[in-house]
Amino acid sequence: MTSKYGNILEEELKNKVAHDYFADYDTTQIIGKIDFCVALPPQPLFETQSLLWAEAKSGTKKDIYESFVQLILTIGRARTFDTYLPPKFLGAFDAEKKAFLPYGKVIDIFYQNPILK
Repeated sequence: MTSKYGNILEEELKNKVAHDYFADYDTTQIIGKIDFCVALPPQPLFETQSLLWAEAKSGTKKDIYESFVQLILTIGRARTFDTYLPPKFLGAFDAEKKAFLPYGKVIDIFYQNPILK
């Protein structure tokens, strides 16, 4: 399978994914140590509403499940959900693969896993 993005650096990959798939949304937010955030365009007087927090990896040889685990650990250890409104979805992508998971499917992990505390 040929990758649309080839073997580019992670930062360039995030920029291209933002441009190609999320042009109508705000992808400039920096949420803790999360690699990639997609949010509704900012509105005065309202907190930012994130739609997606994602882990990005350069290349095509990465395990998408490991990327999800890394994202969940990043969110859980920093308790990012205590500072920012959680998104509707979590995601992981590289130059070839994209995967999404409803945030609600993993929320219990943040409150029961001792590794995250």
